[in-house]
Amino acid sequence: MRVKAVATGFGGVSLTVECGESFALDAGAEPGTEKVVLTHAHLDHSLMAPGKEVYATLPTLALARELWIDAKSLNPELPWTVEDVQRTLSSAKRAPYGRPFRIGDALVTFYNAGHVLGSSMILVECSGRRLLYTGDLGTASFLLDHWVKEVPKADILITESSYLCRDRPSAKKEWSRLHAYLKQKLKEGPVLIAANAVGKAQEVVKFLMNYRNSLPMKNVILEGMGWRASKVYDEMVEYLKESEVLSWLNGSRMKLTEFAQNPSSLGERVELTVPGTVVVAPSGSLSGGMSVWWALKGLPYVLLGHVFEPASQLLAGEEVSLEDPLGNVGTVGPPDLHLEISRHASRQELLTFISKVGAEEVYLVHGDEECRRAAEGGKFKALWDGEELTFSPGPLSRGATAPS
Repeated sequence: MRVKAVATGFGGVSLTVECGESFALDAGAEPGTEKVVLTHAHLDHSLMAPGKEVYATLPTLALARELWIDAKSLNPELPWTVEDVQRTLSSAKRAPYGRPFRIGDALVTFYNAGHVLGSSMILVECSGRRLLYTGDLGTASFLLDHWVKEVPKADILITESSYLCRDRPSAKKEWSRLHAYLKQKLKEGPVLIAANAVGKAQEVVKFLMNYRNSLPMKNVILEGMGWRASKVYDEMVEYLKESEVLSWLNGSRMKLTEFAQNPSSLGERVELTVPGTVVVAPSGSLSGGMSVWWALKGLPYVLLGHVFEPASQLLAGEEVSLEDPLGNVGTVGPPDLHLEISRHASRQELLTFISKVGAEEVYLVHGDEECRRAAEGGKFKALWDGEELTFSPGPLSRGATAPS
């Protein structure tokens, strides 16, 4: 089995595997092969998949469709068409968690990664070796099961390393800080929470739903892609955590899109700009979308987790000129609050996961370059763009399935 690291950074991830035939694990960059196994829908893992033969869970395909069409509308120069998206979705091979499928001589299995709806770790069994690729590994969630329930054993682990070198406050502490802030601030006026459309936006809405009786909250507005992605979460209940499935079965589950609203006009939005209104809007970095429109209206706002420009400049205390989707331009100052709320595994979760996998070799991708260099040593090795790995055939690991 051979593995080539096509791209390993924050900008996009893609690895190619050769086992009888060639296929890619993720396609955040052009993988150079026609078959792609996707861990999840986020564009840094899926952007170059349209036009390919794709293997994924059903929620990943549904969320990717929304993200791909949106990406093409924002960047017409992308080297694929909306027709490519439709062809890819029509021919995609769907697989649930835990059900192996074949590509060439490889046996491939998805396991829950707990990052966003339908996100997967990918186990590749080839020539008696077991390679596990995490994609993005998740953390505790209001909506999704945690990966800790089933961690496959592997000889070789290729893992994301977003938080490997830095601790962050506990999620419980950060959500408590948000609660305290909203409890006071909503009495004064509306509040904007800038959140990534797939993953964080749904967690924020579920948090608001859970604590609606202890907050002076009148309305929750969910914007744009956050709304469309939430509809997928509401439709694919089977991929939510067990408590959500059970509440759906007994008829008591409130949908995210029943609790929140998506105004159809600017006039409706203005009418809802009153004390007690929470606006949840992408993008989480104020790089576009309706979060910019609301920020330019002067709403106090909250940023969540790791952010990119221009939000990183705002966190540095700068004032930044922004343009909203309607062409309005204005200046925005720093946020009221920045919370370390992430959909990535914490440092301790990553170390626990690595220990549970029990791999002889651990390769680090999709993290800060300085961290990945610093972590090298022992069984940790950084995997860099263009690097190739060759793994000789070996005896089957405990629990492995021999290809037939």
